Amino acid sequence: MHTRHKKILEQLQRTGFISFSDAAAFAGVTEMTIRRDVRLLAERHLVMAVKNGMIPHPAGYEPENSALLLNPEKFALAEALYNAVMPAKTLFLSSGFTVLAFAKILSTRTSPRVTVITNSLAAAAALFRTRHRVLLLGGELRQESMDLKGDMANSNIRDCHVDCLISGCDAASADFGFYTTDPELSRLERTSIAIADKVAIITESSKFKRRGKVCFAAPDEVDLLVTDKQIDSGAARLLSNAGVRVITV
Repeated sequence: MHTRHKKILEQLQRTGFISFSDAAAFAGVTEMTIRRDVRLLAERHLVMAVKNGMIPHPAGYEPENSALLLNPEKFALAEALYNAVMPAKTLFLSSGFTVLAFAKILSTRTSPRVTVITNSLAAAAALFRTRHRVLLLGGELRQESMDLKGDMANSNIRDCHVDCLISGCDAASADFGFYTTDPELSRLERTSIAIADKVAIITESSKFKRRGKVCFAAPDEVDLLVTDKQIDSGAARLLSNAGVRVITV
């Protein structure tokens, strides 16, 4: 896959919509080139063209296509997280491709048997026909990804308890915490923090350079951060001072 295509897909993960003009600007090419890119990506069911721009194609979030967006770096983070949180009897897996990488790592391990609660249809599918027990929340399907949210999901999770919540983020700040772009998803993240003994965030260090929309976890609410070695040393120190164990890969 062309590097420009990967950048477009990564941007769509964060925003849910990109105009042709914005895509051309950040990629440094013409709108005509972007429109050709969109046609190619649409043929692979990765994006869907809409008026003046593109959105993620719903099929692009299905497990059989997700490998196109799961890179070795995400799997390296997932492997380190697995080693840090296991053994555990119960886990809540949130949404996002880095969390999905963790689900795929977990799917290859037969011991110990884990009960997984998740709002991610992709994570649930990754654990299909493994020895692990999977409980899916109910709720409303998000428009931009194969995840569930809303009042039903929040209500269902309140009756649960897990050893560890595993979540990604759309943006992060060592001073203020971890962010998502979806206010309703943030509510679910807040509820899942309340039912978890420990909270683990898995994310690339590049997320610390992005501006967040809705904060779902302050630094002192997070027990563990797994990220790459490019994280700013000052940010890592601030998080450590807040009680976060920082593992870099």
